This record gives sequence, structure tokens and C-alpha cells, in this order.
Amino acid sequence: MSIRREFSRSAVIGTLSSLVAAGLFNWLVHWQPGGVGAWLNGWPVTAFLIANSISMLLTYQLSRVWAFRHREATGFLGGAPLFFAISTASLVIPVICLWGSRNVLMLDSALADNIAANVVGLFLGFLTRFALFRMWVFKRAEPRGRSTGDRAPRPSPAAPGD
Repeated sequence: MSIRREFSRSAVIGTLSSLVAAGLFNWLVHWQPGGVGAWLNGWPVTAFLIANSISMLLTYQLSRVWAFRHREATGFLGGAPLFFAISTASLVIPVICLWGSRNVLMLDSALADNIAANVVGLFLGFLTRFALFRMWVFKRAEPRGRSTGDRAPRPSPAAPGD
């Protein structure tokens, strides 16, 4: 499968997971039923981490069975620990965007939160995760009958005059 196809499928998965995360985030931070404050209105970073931790489970499953199904998952438990470690580490990117929007730019509207965390931050995080998942979690399968150290020799170029 080409990198274009893997990227497209990952983008679909990322978009779906981002919609789930954004919905949960907005429900936790901005939804005010009956005039009562939202559950985590004063803790947007905590709400963002909770929402994205839940969407990570969806992302792993869809990546494994659809976007990278032709690749071998690397390591223990089908690459899950490495997948979640990369996903968790890459959450720093949108968290920094959200924190900067709230604490440096002093923007606290739902629109500002969503642009900072769920547009700019998640897009940058997606690019980072796609590259790292492709390199470390879902590696290209080795051709059958060959191990990594058993490569066929390349023919040498003919010497001039042969």
C-alpha cells in the first residue's frame, strides 16, 4: 500500500477520533445543562487529556485493522504499548497550544479553545504520530522466506570494456 493511501486512511481515522475527542472536550468544558457550570470548565487541559485518552483507544483499533492492516504490529501486545506511548507523548503538542491560548494569549472562549487544541494542536500532533507509527509501531512486513539479514546480493555494475 502506498504512503498516500496510508496517510489518507490515517487522516480519516484521525478526523473521526478528533471529532470524538472534540465532542467530549466541549461537553466537559463548555456544556452547561440547566445553567449549571460545565464539569471541567476551570480545567480545560485536564478535560482535553481525558477526551483524547478515550479517543486514543478508537485510533489504535482503527489504525490496526484498517490504515496499517498490511503492516506487522511491532513488539509486545501488537504494538499497543508503543502506540499509546507515542500517542501520549504527542499530546504535549495540542496541550501546549491550548495552554498558550489560555495563559499567554488570555483567550478562553469555546472557539479559541477549539482552534488552539482541536485544530492547530491536533493537526500538528497527527503529523507527528503518523510518521512515528509508520516507523516504529506498524513496520512493513518482511518478504516471506527472507530474514532481515538474508538480503539478495545486488549485481555489480559491469566493468568498462566488458
